[in-house]
Amino acid sequence: MNVRDHVEPDDNHLKYAEEQIRLHHEHPVPEDERERYNARPAEYWDSFYENNKDKFFKDRHWLRVEFSDLFQWTDKRKSASTDNDSSACEENRCGSGGSAAVQKGTASETSCEKFLIMEVGCGAGNTVFPLLDDIYDPRLFVYACDYSSTAIDVVKSSKAYDEQRCSAFVWDLSSAELPPQVEPESVDILLMIFVFSALHPDQWIQAVENAYKIVKPGGIVLFRDYGRNDLAQLRFKKSRLLAENLYIRGDGTRVYFFTNSELAEIFGRRFEVEQNAIDRRLLVNRKRELKIPWVILNDAGGAFAMGAIGGGVWHFIKGARNSPFGERFRGGAHAMRARGPIIGGNFAVWGSMFSTFECVLKGVRHKEDPWNAIGSGAITGGILAARNGWRAATVSAVFGGVLLALIEGVGIAMSRAFAQQPPMIAPPPSS
Repeated sequence: MNVRDHVEPDDNHLKYAEEQIRLHHEHPVPEDERERYNARPAEYWDSFYENNKDKFFKDRHWLRVEFSDLFQWTDKRKSASTDNDSSACEENRCGSGGSAAVQKGTASETSCEKFLIMEVGCGAGNTVFPLLDDIYDPRLFVYACDYSSTAIDVVKSSKAYDEQRCSAFVWDLSSAELPPQVEPESVDILLMIFVFSALHPDQWIQAVENAYKIVKPGGIVLFRDYGRNDLAQLRFKKSRLLAENLYIRGDGTRVYFFTNSELAEIFGRRFEVEQNAIDRRLLVNRKRELKIPWVILNDAGGAFAMGAIGGGVWHFIKGARNSPFGERFRGGAHAMRARGPIIGGNFAVWGSMFSTFECVLKGVRHKEDPWNAIGSGAITGGILAARNGWRAATVSAVFGGVLLALIEGVGIAMSRAFAQQPPMIAPPPSS
């Protein structure tokens, strides 16, 4: 997999995005199911961390490059000898979606006070623990909070958790009350990494207000989250759109996809926005960048192997049954050598033609969906039977299309059957 930075979306991507968003709006989450996703969202995250513990997300060792403000206040850190602070400042950007840095008022410097960093939505500690590991300055103290009590249990159970340097507790960023563990206007840096997207848009104003009350004058908020038309958004299937640009994952957790203007408006109510950037990265799957002739040859080779092996086994059994006693193994082997390659060749012809037509349909339609395979199966079947007349070609085309439709349908059904379903949570009782 290759990653290309700062890539503007081309016309094909914009068209694909438009079609996917239209599909999402045509098939949203059923209205009678929406309330249960919004009623107690923390319970879905509890279920997530019960299943995954600290094994799902990777530690965020990229923080030193992406958010250099976390480290510039001290030279007592393991990475100090390898830092290039000037370049780190210039390269403070986001790898997926967007990043922002907002500041509150002005600050006065005191060297003997604690330097307080607070992460909202700490999850399993993938930010907190890399920070504590790298910075050994005794002034550092980190608050870690999450509205999932299970996530906090995971953090506290870690061997890296040190109550002398860190405090983990349950708190919802959109709550009407500030956490009692944190003094108002005391935090130097507030981290929001992929947490704001878990909130409903109705909760944004309260969340920003809480952030403003927690951060000290001159303190900053470092923000990173999903950007609009991110591939994660476009890949959602039917019945996942909960509200405008707000989706439900397979595990029931919510995720919103932002634009720069939305973030500027949300945080600009209380903060001075110093940086509001979006980084568009193009992920390139090298396997899918194979040129069409190689794709055709690859499919032809796979089809030949399947036909030769399957046909060889079939004719070995048939030849053995038709041979006299004592000569069955030799008769089966002879039949397999004689007929196996022929069956493999027939499969290779079918596979190469099918792959050719599928590539053509993808190029003409600019889509990758089951209809490409179904159409290719019908065209291939019709052409291979064309020499027997139009009736035989029609029957063969119908058979090829139906066969591929069944194969695609079974594949879709299997993927849905084995997909993780969100737990059923009843809505709170009406008062």
